[in-house]
Amino acid sequence: EETTGTLLCGDLFTRVGSGPAITTDDIVAPAIETEEMFESTVLSPLAAPTLRRLAALAPARLATMHGSSFEGDAGRALEELAGYYDRRLRAALAPAAGAAGSA
Repeated sequence: EETTGTLLCGDLFTRVGSGPAITTDDIVAPAIETEEMFESTVLSPLAAPTLRRLAALAPARLATMHGSSFEGDAGRALEELAGYYDRRLRAALAPAAGAAGSA
């Protein structure tokens, strides 16, 4: 939302449990913890680059669907989440790369 600089994130930054409506605390670690519980995000080579394009918009806040909305360095939070998905995708592809090399 351009007027307030709010990025409507949907299920990005989902967290389990209750919290305040708006927080300035870290939302990346709880989002990663929740993602590792449910694995609800499809790993794709486009996930991290898409998050980085959203970070480039420099949102002032992140409005989440499940968990506390965030006010603070939203671009940094998006970059950190992108890094997590980069690492997760590389880890998922590593066994496949090893198997292809031994064929």
